[in-house]
Amino acid sequence: MIHNWKFLYSTSKLEKEFLNTPKKICVAAHSTPFFDGYILYKAFKYFGENDPLVYARGPSPYFPEWCIQIPKKCKGGFVKNEILVLQNIPCFCRILFPSGGTITWKTGFYVLAKQLDAKIVICGIDYGTNSVIVDSIISPLDTFEETKEFCISRLRKYTPGPLCFMLRVLCNYGCETYKYNKEIVYFYRGIFISILLYMFIMYFCITLFDVTRYAHRPIEVIR
Repeated sequence: MIHNWKFLYSTSKLEKEFLNTPKKICVAAHSTPFFDGYILYKAFKYFGENDPLVYARGPSPYFPEWCIQIPKKCKGGFVKNEILVLQNIPCFCRILFPSGGTITWKTGFYVLAKQLDAKIVICGIDYGTNSVIVDSIISPLDTFEETKEFCISRLRKYTPGPLCFMLRVLCNYGCETYKYNKEIVYFYRGIFISILLYMFIMYFCITLFDVTRYAHRPIEVIR
């Protein structure tokens, strides 16, 4: 599944900086459920990380050992706990998608990097070239908004997964890194809902017709 993927650094200088950075909070734009996390895990193993871990939202019937589950209804407690866990660890690599699939970037990555004196590693997942690229390494900027905008500006050049637009239409899933015209999204969402409604009405009518037809048949007594 990943044999044709390439794992790269944007520059040779960045490779040296990456290898000399002990505390890493790695961020990427999210477009494809599960596979984004899996390919980043494989990439960071390739880059030499011994124990890269991916933050993933639950619940899920399957969480691989390289995932750390974030409770679905979590309002800051998870980040505080992670800070307590990591504050005395000299080297770590944590990978996360700031949007969590819910479009808007959350502050968790910024708080982790700021509180743990870690670097933010910006990683592009490019489905156009089947590449994972370590794009930039930065310290947290003065504010979350500044840091977010810088990260998004670096990530926007990478091609999202082929399901990105479909998932945005069907279930409002994805990341604000990838911009779509809202009118177009709502148009296709309306078409999809109309098709579902039509299928439901047809199923209901066919079922009702069958019930009515058999209800008027005389009951045959088998002797």
